[in-house]
Amino acid sequence: MNEEERYRLLRLVEHSHEHWTSKKLPAPYIKEEERLHWLDEQAPYGLLVQNTGAEPFFIYANKQAQLIFGYSLEEFLSMPSRRSAPPQKQKARRRMLESVDINGIHEGYHGIRVDKQGTLFEIKDGLIWKLINESGETIGIVAMIYNLVIGKIVSN
Repeated sequence: MNEEERYRLLRLVEHSHEHWTSKKLPAPYIKEEERLHWLDEQAPYGLLVQNTGAEPFFIYANKQAQLIFGYSLEEFLSMPSRRSAPPQKQKARRRMLESVDINGIHEGYHGIRVDKQGTLFEIKDGLIWKLINESGETIGIVAMIYNLVIGKIVSN
């Protein structure tokens, strides 16, 4: 995925975020190219996008998401999104995605995720929303991750 493709997707992420929240994505007020670079490389929160296939795969991960999960962009792009959650939390993940499917957005999301090394961590107060294209068609799901608890997680 080259820079042009990442920036095109980030424009849709921004547009979709504003559609569902009536707010701009948290980012500096700078020229568009600089802002897109900031979102991709420097944002203090993770941005992940999965497609809408029967077995959704990640189609984007910014640098912060790559750091949080420990995967390179290439690894993310070849990974089913379900692998971001441990097996025992798949049911909760599906319920959250169903909520997004019905409502378009899920605010205040919290859940357990797993990084590349198998370390569990908790997302607190995340935001998940439908990614829509210029025609208003749903083409994916976006997750914004900015409040984490990393370390010893007891999972039921």
